[in-house]
Amino acid sequence: MSETTATESRIEAAGVLVVLQASLSLIAGLSAIPFGIVEPGFRVLSVLTILVAVMMFWLARNLRRGRRWAWRWLVLVEVLSLTITVLLALLPIGTIRGPVPVLVNLVMPLAVLVLLATASRHAVPDRR
Repeated sequence: MSETTATESRIEAAGVLVVLQASLSLIAGLSAIPFGIVEPGFRVLSVLTILVAVMMFWLARNLRRGRRWAWRWLVLVEVLSLTITVLLALLPIGTIRGPVPVLVNLVMPLAVLVLLATASRHAVPDRR
């Protein structure tokens, strides 16, 4: 297997993981909408979550098209996601209980970062 093919497969796998993350965020945002009837704060949180999901879909699309800026933005989003998750895990409010939050909030962003870091930056052309 050539280096270009391995790099392309890593980018493809990272794109699939980002689409999966965006899908889970979209489901979370849509499921929070009914709670916005009672609590106005949930309306804002649901809209923000849906906007983050749309942004992640867009970044995954542009990553698979070979845009270098999408690569940089995805790294920034995943590092920010991991940082927020670790900070929330340190608070005694029970944000990470069970395997699903660990998988979605820690393992998937870490896997995307590893895939993007191991792919060669020289193999990704800057197509505008």
